[in-house]
Amino acid sequence: MPNSSGPSAQDFAQFMASLPRSEIDRVNALNRAEAETQHKAFSEAFKAGKCSFCGGALTSFDASKPCRHWLLKPEGVRKEHIEKLATQLSWGNLENYVRWVANEEAFAQNINDLADEGTGKLLELTVKYENIAWSFSCSDTDLAGHEGGGDHSKVPHWHFQMYVDNKPFVRYNDYHLPLSTEDAGILELMRANPGKVHRRIAGGTGMNEVLHESMLEHVITKGRSGEDEKEVDRAPFKLDTIVVAEPGTTMRGDDIHNLIQAARAEGVTATSKLRELKNVSVHTMVSAGPGVVHQAPRSKRKKRRERGAEKHERARAEQQKRDS
Repeated sequence: MPNSSGPSAQDFAQFMASLPRSEIDRVNALNRAEAETQHKAFSEAFKAGKCSFCGGALTSFDASKPCRHWLLKPEGVRKEHIEKLATQLSWGNLENYVRWVANEEAFAQNINDLADEGTGKLLELTVKYENIAWSFSCSDTDLAGHEGGGDHSKVPHWHFQMYVDNKPFVRYNDYHLPLSTEDAGILELMRANPGKVHRRIAGGTGMNEVLHESMLEHVITKGRSGEDEKEVDRAPFKLDTIVVAEPGTTMRGDDIHNLIQAARAEGVTATSKLRELKNVSVHTMVSAGPGVVHQAPRSKRKKRRERGAEKHERARAEQQKRDS
């Protein structure tokens, strides 16, 4: 059950931070092996229409037996049941579950946990499966507890939103959901070590992991071009490429056109073919494609196309500096 003790969360974070690298690696390996086993059982049961946690059908509902599969909104589930479930299991268990569910439909692109699509909170992501979208949120002030929301807001808490058929079923401001000591400790560790804590969830890979710097070369060389407009609209990635001729040289438009056509014919990315051009530098920005679910943060953020334009401008300016 969630524990609202702030100092306990800090103690947990400090304990985790004090562990030697070898111990962290050992524990991570054990946890990942256990998670992979659980995910395998989940996936097999899910495909059969069953829940691996309670053993019942995914369409079943018993108000006296809270279960993760309530997030799929079987008949009879109301928002107060979701509050009961979220209070009992806290954030981490529910996020892991919906990540697994989302990846049953499409790998990664239904899990938007990209930091640059959020508003800077400790926890911000939106996960989608078929007609349901779940969003999770926790800010620094939520983690610390704050005034203005009754007793529930004074303890470490998180917020949850759930849309069904594009209509709100649970809103962010409906509840201040208590964090378990472990979940609060993980978020405290993230807060105290910005950019240094990376969560990898077996079976729950999202776009943040896919678009990690270490994966970008794989996306460029192993990705493929969309065959038609419909496929392009569902694409998980968007590659924007700048080709600059080396000083004293020129590029032929026909060469670029022919390589782009060849990429389409071969089913590879245009960027990978453009690298075959001689006497040029090729710079590529990889970002979330139109097929990636949009985040639904608690506060306003810039639209994806606006952020993309800003990145383009920064890349162009950096290239001009290098050429000058």
